[in-house]
Amino acid sequence: MKAVILAGGFGTRLRPISSTRPKPMVPVLGKPNLQYLLENLEKIKEIDEIILSVHYMRGEIREFIEEKMSDYPKDIRFVNDPMPLETGGALKNVEEYVSDEFLVIYGDVFTNFNFAELIESHKKNDGLITVALTKVYDPEKYGVVITDEEGKVVEFEEKPKRPKTNLVDAGIYVVDKEILKEIPRGKEVYFEREILPKFVSQGLVYGHKMPKENYWVDLGSPEDLFYAHQIALDEIAREDGYFTIKEDAEVPEDVEIQGPVYIDSGAKVGHGVKIKAYTYIGPNTIIEDKAYLKRSILIGSDIIKEKSEIKDSILGEGVVIGKNVILKEGAVVGDYAKVYDNLVIYGAKILPWKKVEEYEAYIRIKLDPTKVRPELTPDRCPLGLPECIYKKFRAIAGEKPPCDECIENQWLF
Repeated sequence: MKAVILAGGFGTRLRPISSTRPKPMVPVLGKPNLQYLLENLEKIKEIDEIILSVHYMRGEIREFIEEKMSDYPKDIRFVNDPMPLETGGALKNVEEYVSDEFLVIYGDVFTNFNFAELIESHKKNDGLITVALTKVYDPEKYGVVITDEEGKVVEFEEKPKRPKTNLVDAGIYVVDKEILKEIPRGKEVYFEREILPKFVSQGLVYGHKMPKENYWVDLGSPEDLFYAHQIALDEIAREDGYFTIKEDAEVPEDVEIQGPVYIDSGAKVGHGVKIKAYTYIGPNTIIEDKAYLKRSILIGSDIIKEKSEIKDSILGEGVVIGKNVILKEGAVVGDYAKVYDNLVIYGAKILPWKKVEEYEAYIRIKLDPTKVRPELTPDRCPLGLPECIYKKFRAIAGEKPPCDECIENQWLF
């Protein structure tokens, strides 16, 4: 049996982290999600070949496979999408390489689910598609599924405003090749929106509920990446204790650590540093004296200068944070960006390679977006932000009113 990993998406909601890497290559605890999937598939004896359906930044994926997974015991085939084909079109593009039944996995799924369970479940039913199902707390973001007592899917609704249940499509399927006849070649087709509902209406789709002990995260946004790291750190804490420090990492005795925390190889931590729960410090990162980190992800080779505070934030690779900087409230910094000394940044998204010399970001002001204009905003910041920062925002908005996307994502102008 073949396993198809759909790895061609742009990862728009994960930008700026996905601006410089394909979505399946976004790392969790320093390891690309694609590697987790491949290691999981290695254990499934029914799978003899993995097909990677690629498009966006496919060279990065190929380079990773050739350099880091060269000793992988199963065959890996690359199939290039000539254009963005979405999930259904990408499956049609691999039609000539798959067998009668094949496994499909979305490349942004972070899970420890045993795929063999889904394969076995498919063999026992008379459907053309078997869907892995999981329960989530925010089902309105996913495809909501209702099954009967026999496991047959009787209702499927993609991203409903009022979900009837919290049981959702996990982005993992066993599919009969026959369904590919329904997908036009070379067209953008959404499998979950256009193909799956059609076969549900014909009674040919079954669901398999993932066991409660299995974790599952759709790595679609920075919040999801935080959640994946939280799960991974909790898993390690149960096995190895509340913090992990790699052997060649340098951590002085006066560093205060409140786990779970993971400090990767080659990291150097200065004196008097405080590292709080759910922080990952990537390889070759330098943390200077008296810095403070809490619930943050530092992907690797970053430099945090003295007395800076990083909280609830994600730093890409090679980021430089100056002295006395405060970075918090969901800020996301792209690869090789530089934030200069003495800046306070709340919840902004900083593009890769950008140099932030003064605070010019849109601050999350809790007003209706249509009112975020200089002439309509109050003279004083409703969140109590420093007057100098608020005036700077008003001046920038006067020259270039932010578009809806800038307002929603808080991009630096």
